[in-house]
Amino acid sequence: MVTLALWVAACLVLAWVLRRRPVWLVALVVLLWTALPAVAGYRLNGVGVRSPIGFHPATWLAIVAFVVQMLWNPLPLLRTVSRHPYLGLVAGLFVFGAGITSLLSDTGGTRLLADQIVAPLLLALLVVTHADRAGQLLLRNVVLVAAAAQAVLSLVQTAFGSIIFFADDFATNTWFNPARFDRWMGTTDSPLILSLLLCAAAALTLGLRSNAARFSLLVLFSASTLVTQSRLGGMVMLAVLVLAVFRTGASVWTRLLTAGGLVGAVIWLDSSGLAGGLISRLQNDTGSSQARERAARFFLGEWSDVFLSGHGLTASYQVARDAGLQTSIESSVLMYAIDVGMILAALYFGAQALILLRYGLRGWLGGVFLAGAILLVLQNGSSALAFANLTGTLTWVVLGLVMAGYSTRRREQAQRSGAPAALSLATSVSS
Repeated sequence: MVTLALWVAACLVLAWVLRRRPVWLVALVVLLWTALPAVAGYRLNGVGVRSPIGFHPATWLAIVAFVVQMLWNPLPLLRTVSRHPYLGLVAGLFVFGAGITSLLSDTGGTRLLADQIVAPLLLALLVVTHADRAGQLLLRNVVLVAAAAQAVLSLVQTAFGSIIFFADDFATNTWFNPARFDRWMGTTDSPLILSLLLCAAAALTLGLRSNAARFSLLVLFSASTLVTQSRLGGMVMLAVLVLAVFRTGASVWTRLLTAGGLVGAVIWLDSSGLAGGLISRLQNDTGSSQARERAARFFLGEWSDVFLSGHGLTASYQVARDAGLQTSIESSVLMYAIDVGMILAALYFGAQALILLRYGLRGWLGGVFLAGAILLVLQNGSSALAFANLTGTLTWVVLGLVMAGYSTRRREQAQRSGAPAALSLATSVSS
């Protein structure tokens, strides 16, 4: 507990020093989540993963940063909540319902609630409230830098055939066998989580002005996605590459050069052997598709039991074991339906989709809408939100950018139209 107290104190100092730059704190949370896997969080906070307060160190930083903002300058945050009352109500209902269900069921889901739901929602509030154009660009670039670093590390891991960092901590996972494991993940918490990060970051490159930077990052992200051996991630990355070539606003020469460069990169990646693992999984998925099919059939037979309430966060794993399934339910939305009930799960994931549809196509920052759509798809294509990792934080930061980008564009349009300052402010607030 002494180590935890020291970490919280360090977070408090950092949050106070950067109290005028809350977007920087959000950026630090994202970087910390990518640099330190959840299984190694105890190295900073001194608390094991089984403790009800064993939140990831980044989660503690997010919570402390929000508390400091509420104590020092609460009005902007309160205005944000007042502008989006229905979303605030949905988030509050989900957190309350999930917390009560988990406590009554004694499933030990407190950490999951904090890591994947509470802290990410608080970060989204900070982004929507404080991220101006410069702040939005900062967060976009931080995600790109973090993804690029993880991509490079995963390729180094491939070359050495070793996880390199936190090997002992990863070995505590039942699915990780260092002697046979050949799917690499950097310092994220699984290959699928790295694939999710890479695909979202690839979408964000579509907003870059530099064609050289976009091309380089797309090649790097594509190579890293191959070594994660994620089939869904590979298909999503391919779709992003196609969009990079045919995106609107690009000149014919830019499209031709990009297409030629990407074709050359694909040929090189294929000849390098990096695609071997993914191709092998496409030819033989070792029963993964059948496991997902069995899980879906099981849920369809049991959904009526969890329509109103669930068994508590993380309970889906035990439910799957009791049903004789060899894997988890393999879908975040289905796992949350089992954990907290179908109604709350529908409200939560429905709110994410609503944000994307309501604000995503009206922002100014390219690639953010696509990144949000990718995250919503990939987080529900696996158990990404059902264990501690960076998915919740990344998803809500991107959704925060979606909403902040919409507000920025509305405000700037009002200013360009010559609206009075008061009207301009009102337009910003109502957005």
